[in-house]
Amino acid sequence: MVPLSEGRVNEGGELECGYHGWTFTGEGKCTSIPQIEPGAGLETALKSPRACVAAYPCVEKQGMLWVYPTAKDKAPATLPELPLIPEIDDPDCVYQDVFRDLPMDWATLLENVMDVSHVPFTHHNSVGKRENATPVNLELTSADGVSASGFQGMWQEGPRKGKYGSQYTEFKAPTLMRHTLRTEAFTTLTVVYAVPTTPGRCRLLARFPFIFKSALPRFFFGLYPQWFSHTNQNSILEDDQIFLHKQERLIEVDQKIKGKSYAQSCYMPTKADVYVSAFRKWITEIAGGGPAWPLGMPTNLPPQETTREALLDRYYSHTVNCKSCATALANIGKVRKVLRVLTFVALAGAVATFARSMPLKYTIAVSVLSAVFALVREKLGGLAQKMRVGPYPPPRRPPSMMEAALEQARIAF
Repeated sequence: MVPLSEGRVNEGGELECGYHGWTFTGEGKCTSIPQIEPGAGLETALKSPRACVAAYPCVEKQGMLWVYPTAKDKAPATLPELPLIPEIDDPDCVYQDVFRDLPMDWATLLENVMDVSHVPFTHHNSVGKRENATPVNLELTSADGVSASGFQGMWQEGPRKGKYGSQYTEFKAPTLMRHTLRTEAFTTLTVVYAVPTTPGRCRLLARFPFIFKSALPRFFFGLYPQWFSHTNQNSILEDDQIFLHKQERLIEVDQKIKGKSYAQSCYMPTKADVYVSAFRKWITEIAGGGPAWPLGMPTNLPPQETTREALLDRYYSHTVNCKSCATALANIGKVRKVLRVLTFVALAGAVATFARSMPLKYTIAVSVLSAVFALVREKLGGLAQKMRVGPYPPPRRPPSMMEAALEQARIAF
């Protein structure tokens, strides 16, 4: 009874248990039990249903792996339709993806991305501006309101005081939310899949498709390194990550100890709350309150994280599992080691030229070169740090002198 995820895929393409070396096909059939000698006994054991593992239908679509955990014995033709994004299949579509394991519940994440009115304030100086804040009048446009399949809505004015026109939103139950903006020059989407992992934690799968009318923006879009894009997108996520983590614990106390409903805990008097109210209605009246967690798993939220560093962690929540970022971090480390050597070599050269009374211009040139190597190394250190932990405070407020000093010290070391 150990997780097969701690095993490996062996040379034969089969899943091998890391504990005793049993192997399994993609259909869950056991093919090897090393503890039994070849013969009739082994064949009998391999055929036993107790030696097999559960196998579920899987589909790869739009670069994502989809698993049907409740459809073990169903034929492919009877499987539910996948919640895909049709625009991604457009030949003119370019997009960026990012994933991250977040210290918040899946419902908190979806509520956050549906709530467009927080952007000018929470994300001030990142993707929003306080001066762009206006009354947000949201409305549901789905004919049947909130249904088992979700709901649709519209923001007539749209973001940035209507600069890009109306914004259309769809919640496709149970875990997909998308915003769509269409202008004369481009169509852009914000797509969020909020995947529950454990109570109080979820995995964000975010996609940002763009369909440009001109080929030139598509060309430059493709030049943007994925790992660099991820550092920026992680920064945006962290703008509200700390208070969302704390908020849901306050709500849990209200609901489980004080017996309040979500509507009683949160005062939502504006039309900006239409999507959030609809989503919470879907959870309580249609979805049975949330996911059915595995037997034996505690359903309460885990204890609140006690440090900002734990909440802003990027290395374990993203980088270590991201091929692009992990490779970039390793390469930055190698370059920094080379730059350290070059810095001292150039510095030694400057001392040598001065000691030998060579022309001053040579000493200055080599000294400047040493300083350049040191400066580049420091900048790369800051970039590497962004792949390990997010900075604090967020862009919406300037850091205190102490916070600024601590941030510089953290980058330096």
